[in-house]
Amino acid sequence: MTGSNRLDRLGAATGLFGWVALAYIGGAVLSWQTFGAEIGPAFFPAAGVTVSAMLLTRRSRWPVIVAAIFLAEFAVDLRYDFSWAAATGFALANTIEPLVGATLVRRWCKGPPDLRRRDDLARFVVGAVVSGPLVGGVIGGLVIALRDGVWLPHATLHWWAGDGIGVLVVAAPILLWPKQSRVLAARKAEMVLTLLATVGLSIVAFLSELPPALFLLPVLAWAAFRLDVLGAALAGAVVAFITNFMTDGGYGAFAHLHMSPAGRLAVAQASIAVVVLVAMLTAQEAAGRVTAIRQRQAERRERLRLETLARLGQLLSGALTQDQIGDAVQSQVINDAGATAVHFGLVSSDGSTLTWVTMAGYPEAVVARFGRGVALDEPTAASDVVRTGQPVVIRNPQEYRRRYPDNAVWLEASGATSLLAWPLTPGGKAIGALVLVWDTPQPLDTAQLAYASAVATMTGQALVRAQVYADEHARAVVLQAAVLPSSPSAIEGMDVAVSYEPADTVQGLGGDWYDALALREGRTYVAVGDVVGHGLPAVEDMAQLRSAARALALQGLSPARLLAELNTFTRYASQGKFATMSVAIFDPKDRSLSYASAGHPPPLLRSAATGAVTRLTTGHGPVLGPVEAISYAQGYTRLADGDIVVLYTDGLIERRGQDIETGLRWAQQLIADWSDDEPLTQACQRLSQTLAPAPRNDDVCVVAVRFGR
Repeated sequence: MTGSNRLDRLGAATGLFGWVALAYIGGAVLSWQTFGAEIGPAFFPAAGVTVSAMLLTRRSRWPVIVAAIFLAEFAVDLRYDFSWAAATGFALANTIEPLVGATLVRRWCKGPPDLRRRDDLARFVVGAVVSGPLVGGVIGGLVIALRDGVWLPHATLHWWAGDGIGVLVVAAPILLWPKQSRVLAARKAEMVLTLLATVGLSIVAFLSELPPALFLLPVLAWAAFRLDVLGAALAGAVVAFITNFMTDGGYGAFAHLHMSPAGRLAVAQASIAVVVLVAMLTAQEAAGRVTAIRQRQAERRERLRLETLARLGQLLSGALTQDQIGDAVQSQVINDAGATAVHFGLVSSDGSTLTWVTMAGYPEAVVARFGRGVALDEPTAASDVVRTGQPVVIRNPQEYRRRYPDNAVWLEASGATSLLAWPLTPGGKAIGALVLVWDTPQPLDTAQLAYASAVATMTGQALVRAQVYADEHARAVVLQAAVLPSSPSAIEGMDVAVSYEPADTVQGLGGDWYDALALREGRTYVAVGDVVGHGLPAVEDMAQLRSAARALALQGLSPARLLAELNTFTRYASQGKFATMSVAIFDPKDRSLSYASAGHPPPLLRSAATGAVTRLTTGHGPVLGPVEAISYAQGYTRLADGDIVVLYTDGLIERRGQDIETGLRWAQQLIADWSDDEPLTQACQRLSQTLAPAPRNDDVCVVAVRFGR
């Protein structure tokens, strides 16, 4: 061991010796001066000091405590004119007493007792309050009996009662202080008022000579319920001091009992012990119930958080824009998870600013003033988490003012008391920050931090997906606009009308397409198609199929041959998804219409002469896809001036809970009712809106061609 370590150990031992000796001398002198009762102190607080010192100290340091007790007791006894032999006997008794009590309690409790637990309190009472003082009482009583000629049981009982109550009311608060002082710190005013009330009611009880319990139990119960076990123990200590002081002064029912002084002492101390233990047990019961309630509340909050995270995950999985993500986070974190306000933002492209995506739950004045964002070089919680990649936890306004004094006005304006900022790091690097705010103080414990981490993780991932989607959507919009015009090109000798209604009315992207193209020798190519899916992949496949079909039509292929070649193209050139298509080619030489279908609903022909609508069902075949050696049948019909052929995708006639046949019959009826004077485009739009009103589950594309106009 180095010299420095020896000095440290010597200094620690000296300090321990000094504190124990001073506390012991103070308690012993107080007992002799205030609580003397013929043959010795009737109430000995120093006994509580010694046993608590041993219970809170390692065994290796007990010799220091023993030395302090022995020398302090010896000095006090000589001060009160005891002989050297008596002083030695009393010092020995007061040294062995805490050794026995502390040894038993530490062995039974496997260490220092936790008096908040009923089992440990019982072991403490049996070991330190009863057994230790009893052993000390036998030794001390023997010294008193030999010195003063007092009956040994009388002297032993006197010692035992005084030291036992001293251990109970002094050692208990000392042992509880490290575990529960925060309870009193949080309720200082209530603690002072409770102790003052205990003093006042105790004095009133003894002056009126009424049963002390009548006055004391209510205030002790209040201390137990409001200030926990430590509050009950402190109030009990006050009761013990007042009871012994008043009884020694001749006040109260205990002073007038027709018993010997030792008997009156035993009754008084037993009454104090019962009152104090009842108060401590009441506090334990109340604390247990409060703990159980808090545990149930914590479990409920945790269950709510888990449910909120599950709902948030569902909402974010379908959120494709930053606004949708903001709405999802706001609805779950504020409404369901208990936060007062939430905002999150992303780092700007130049890396200089944190721009808020959403800012919800704040007063309008705060949003107007701070809603634009914050510079990353500005000292705030949000900018700190982006710069460091570490969360910022603020549990109270004072902590925020210490860390960010220049931005404390924001906290005051928003009414926040607790704040938690978490980095958004979906790819390992902070791309933004999530900030949760509460208007009531929060513990921000492990459970809340885990919840915030989960919300930030899901939000960051959703924002990355939204950015990918935004890029993908932009490409899809450009591609669709390039290959799918909003209106068909004019074709001589016929009237062509189109109605296109996407299922996604916001984004307007889908796999349906149409085409109307003038071919060589006056022929006309008309087609509609439908690729499975939505978004960029469907638009890419749609663009390729539409362009390939045009090229095949320009080569002069018949509808059936065109579909067969297009199927081969689909197998090798597309992303492997299935598609359906209906193709028709009009030849003005013999006014014939040849047609074929690849898994598509049949075209509808409206006769100008009769208004009757028939289905063109002869040409048919399987869907386009990754299947080899496919052939298609081809149908023919002749057209008269004014006849209308309608090609459409299945979104027009398919409904959930309705069979396709019903949709076809309804479409035929509506087309039969068309007026020859009504613009064809208007008729197509009315057909789409009638059969497939928004919101719809699938895209709808209708192409109508009136021949001979």
